[in-house]
Amino acid sequence: MKVTMEDIDLLTEEEFLEAEKTVNRLIAVWEVKNLRGRAAVFHDDQHIGQPRKELKAMDHPSFDREGEIAFRMKPVVDSLEGNMLIHPLTTPVIEVNEDCTKARAVFWSIGIEGLSKYRETPMAILSLGMVPGTHVKMNGEWRILAGNWQRTTKNEYTAGWINDMQVTNTRPSLTKEQDRNFLGKFAYQKDGIRRPVPCPPQKDTWEAFPDETDASWQYEYIKER
Repeated sequence: MKVTMEDIDLLTEEEFLEAEKTVNRLIAVWEVKNLRGRAAVFHDDQHIGQPRKELKAMDHPSFDREGEIAFRMKPVVDSLEGNMLIHPLTTPVIEVNEDCTKARAVFWSIGIEGLSKYRETPMAILSLGMVPGTHVKMNGEWRILAGNWQRTTKNEYTAGWINDMQVTNTRPSLTKEQDRNFLGKFAYQKDGIRRPVPCPPQKDTWEAFPDETDASWQYEYIKER
């Protein structure tokens, strides 16, 4: 549909402001997509050691700045040789608040990895997960406030996710119970029934959960109404 200046001139002030608000929210969605896309590209940069543009809300009062820096400095593998992390993002569901300063989103991520923990021969890994997150606009730019990749499956390629599930790669290695309390909290289990979490934000997410530090919106589909 082509919109001309004449069409715009015919809008009432209220209609113009509403259209402007819609445009601003669409731009915010686009910027949040780009923000998360950049984060996915630099998924392993704390291991590679290359400088990057800061993407996280380091100056937000609730952000654990010291913990984030410590995590980036922690080695996870002995050698980068043979290691690879590729996690494209798909199917975004993004809800922006009224004044375009906060956004909640959930992406799916289908990834492939070359995983070598202690210099052994790298494994070919098939990885599927979700990326829930909260984003805030600070000093005119969007930043990631919260939300890490949550594993649904992470298995050796030929073994399949029914028979093999790799835990999050850390040093020292996590037990399965520790992994369940970390990035594997929503991982597939062949003897369990999957829950629809983290669920995508609903239209009224910012009315229902106005505090950007409240993560309970991710469980809205399974809560009792």
